[in-house]
Amino acid sequence: MKELLYSSAEKIGITLSDIQLEQFKIYYDLLIDTNKVMNLTSITEEKDVVYKHFIDSIALENYINISKGKVIDIGTGAGFPGIPLAILYNDADFTLMDSLNKRIQFLNRVVKECNLDNVETVHSRAEDLGHDVSYREKYDYCVSRAVANISVLLEYCIPFLKKGGKFISYKSGKADSEIIQSTNAQKKLSCEFDISYSFEIPETGISRKFVIFDKTGYVSKQYPRQAGKPKKNPL
Repeated sequence: MKELLYSSAEKIGITLSDIQLEQFKIYYDLLIDTNKVMNLTSITEEKDVVYKHFIDSIALENYINISKGKVIDIGTGAGFPGIPLAILYNDADFTLMDSLNKRIQFLNRVVKECNLDNVETVHSRAEDLGHDVSYREKYDYCVSRAVANISVLLEYCIPFLKKGGKFISYKSGKADSEIIQSTNAQKKLSCEFDISYSFEIPETGISRKFVIFDKTGYVSKQYPRQAGKPKKNPL
């Protein structure tokens, strides 16, 4: 696994250290082992995990340097992109949030066994945590690989950012219509579309896109709305 990961990261211009490769190996082993008793991912073949989870997560390095930043990953699931980014950026601080406690327990084990002292995990919903003063408007970057419409993701994620912070959405290659449709959400949430970067995951033919929004002002305390409303009735 280490050789495959090292060579695949080199293909996108990223060189991983021996320590980072070992951390990824521990993460991979825990992911595959835990997935036998708990549904964490449908992607389990070694090559697929390396490219579709690990490389997809760390490819951000080629477009934005989040070094020394304070980062929150909303709807992290099995830890993507948060854990790979935390391995890559040991000088940044990460908060990984998910609504399912079983996944948080898995991530706590990953954090411990990989010695990731730059990661904290939180069991919560974005609609609730977004109103917690300990987390609201505290982050330089918010990342999310969660599968949801951009308008919905903006309501979940923008409240966590400081003014001037960036929300980075990991999307499929076909996100342009979602960006256009999110205009109203951008206005209500004091943010604006900045830029998108398109790339292809090596060896897969899969097109991906980083869609980036800047937080330009302060968000009304009414957002995010209570649980379920953002998804049921997007802004």
